[in-house]
Amino acid sequence: MDQNLGSQRVHNTYLGFNTTRMIFTFGNIAAIAVNVFGDLDSSAKIALSAFVVLLNLSSLLSFENELKQFEAISKDTNSENSNYSNVGASSPWGGFRVFCALICVIATVTQLMAINA
Repeated sequence: MDQNLGSQRVHNTYLGFNTTRMIFTFGNIAAIAVNVFGDLDSSAKIALSAFVVLLNLSSLLSFENELKQFEAISKDTNSENSNYSNVGASSPWGGFRVFCALICVIATVTQLMAINA
């Protein structure tokens, strides 16, 4: 594999993962702020609930995609003798995906409970 192509793939995957993480974090903070500081009627609560569900669902799908890309890159570079490929090949990618899914589900459920309380 061409070294420049591999490093570009890793860079793009990191950017995608970090962008998803920022959208997840700031979107959920914004939803909490709207819920706490806003005087929401029932229709606004439904809209905010839908926003929270869509935000966390899209974050979950994006995290899943990015982690699969990290796993694929680590398998592609497994034949190289580099620290990245050695660490990536032994990483528990399935555990990372379960952890991200768990965080997204917990964020969704707790916010829905707070919004509709």
